[in-house]
Amino acid sequence: MSKFNKHIIIVGSARSGTSWLCELLAKPYRYRLLFEPEHEFNTKEGHLLCDRWISDAQEAGKGHNYLKRVFLNRIDNNWIAQLSNRKWKRHLWPLIPKRFIIKFVRCNLAANYINKTFKIPVIHIIRNPFDVIESQQRVRFPWLYDLSRFEKQKKLVTLLKEKYNFNLTNTVLLSDVEKLAVRWCLENIVTLDIYKNRNTNYKVVKFEALRNDKQIYMNICKEFNLQTLPDIDAVYENPSSKSHSRGLKGNKPQKISLNPEELESISAILQTFNLDFYPINKKK
Repeated sequence: MSKFNKHIIIVGSARSGTSWLCELLAKPYRYRLLFEPEHEFNTKEGHLLCDRWISDAQEAGKGHNYLKRVFLNRIDNNWIAQLSNRKWKRHLWPLIPKRFIIKFVRCNLAANYINKTFKIPVIHIIRNPFDVIESQQRVRFPWLYDLSRFEKQKKLVTLLKEKYNFNLTNTVLLSDVEKLAVRWCLENIVTLDIYKNRNTNYKVVKFEALRNDKQIYMNICKEFNLQTLPDIDAVYENPSSKSHSRGLKGNKPQKISLNPEELESISAILQTFNLDFYPINKKK
């Protein structure tokens, strides 16, 4: 049995509902949420993991030991613990947490390695790429447009050239929305293509289905032995704590619509990567 049998991992692209889902799953008393331990700038060692295709512990290098310390609850970082109960450092007491919910947004390509090596169940949440890109364009986190970490990985560059006839070393010529589309494809299409024979405890769920059907949440809790919330009807529609203020005007979402040229550019990228689980063309 895995020593990490209290753990469950959430992965997905930024703005795909990862925060909403992990916060929902981590609401029960004594559940601990570990928030984005792979963050490149807000954690000391997160750079060891972010945007890397990792297949095994040897390839992970120092990142493997860092992950082990994260899962052992030995990393005390204000970013990772931002939604934990830190009074008297109770979030670090070994017997306090009943379950650990760990959320990543830049570890999709390493999710299968984490799943198999540490024997921790993974929920991979995906969302329509057009909606993700619109949301990412609202928040405009600089790292979203930086594909350099992907470009430096020769194994990944070769895979994309051979499987999709896509040149990952030339992304500097892409527009912002094209870069976001490539990132989405790497984090979702390529990840799921690579790991078609993934373990049964690697679960893929669509954000749209999950958001519209509480029963899917109930099924996830049952499948992974997680406590369900008694007031789920009251809290299910609430946004996450990470609903970004730049995307809000008063209490209403401030929409940023993609123009026809951007839609066409994104569709071309999605077609290159053979997207088949969402429509490639979005209605204009």
